[in-house]
Amino acid sequence: RPPRSTLFPYTTLFRSRQMELNHLQTFVVVAEEKSITQAAKRLFTTPSSISVHIKMLEDELGIQLFTRTTRGMHITEKGEALVTRARQTLQSVRDLVNQATELRANLMGELALGVNAALGYLRLPGLIEKLSQDTPGISLHLHHLASGRVLEQAAAGQLDLGFVFGEVDDPRLSTTPITTANLVIAAPLNWAVESPDWVELARHPWICSDYYCPFQIIIDRAFAERGLHYPQHVRTNDDLGKADLVAAGLGLSLLEVGEAQAYAAQGRLKVIPGITFPTRLSLVYLSYRQHDPLIRALVEVVTSLWT
Repeated sequence: RPPRSTLFPYTTLFRSRQMELNHLQTFVVVAEEKSITQAAKRLFTTPSSISVHIKMLEDELGIQLFTRTTRGMHITEKGEALVTRARQTLQSVRDLVNQATELRANLMGELALGVNAALGYLRLPGLIEKLSQDTPGISLHLHHLASGRVLEQAAAGQLDLGFVFGEVDDPRLSTTPITTANLVIAAPLNWAVESPDWVELARHPWICSDYYCPFQIIIDRAFAERGLHYPQHVRTNDDLGKADLVAAGLGLSLLEVGEAQAYAAQGRLKVIPGITFPTRLSLVYLSYRQHDPLIRALVEVVTSLWT
């Protein structure tokens, strides 16, 4: 057995392992954000708590990890040398938890899933049924959100996974492509607008998004490419409610073709012919969780429903 003097430094360093992992997580996030305030937002805590974590880690390691500047937190040369090892340590802990989960007889846990379109379009009834049959230990908590909110909350760890339209360029997120969605222009049933005339379409009021939305980017680009401006009569953060606003006669809007056709079949709105925009539908989740057994199980079920 090694003498006590050999063990002492290690028992001191790991006297509170849970806190040490929190400190390492804080260290990595501050290094990425270069800001105490932004790191606090990302970790859902206060700037003072972030500062305490960094100070305690620096004291335990005996190394200054950051210097404060007018532009934020600047990682030191020694801190830069340690941040990669900190990431590897955190990933090793996640891998350990993932392996332990896989060794259980059944996967168990709740997943928060962001839902950006109609449940039928996303095949959620089939997903829930298949989950209950194949992995009854997994339950879903559905959050109805626009694609922009799904991206924001998935990156912040508030959602485990989420459906989104459009391209994803956040390096924190991984994506699994699901399908290509087609978008069409929907108009109130009694409006005198029938043809794909962009000058005519620019004369009518539109229902738009007040937050990041791929649909909004597409329609903004379409008018801009033609040198046209259009009236944004109503702005909403509820993408799922746009079809109802069109049906109520409040304006034109860009909708997923299946949703638009369903409303048109009910005689509630009409689809402008001759204009279609393709966009990607994907499932997003934090990159470092791509090997999480619960995440993998849900991704496999979703992809099986679309193939």
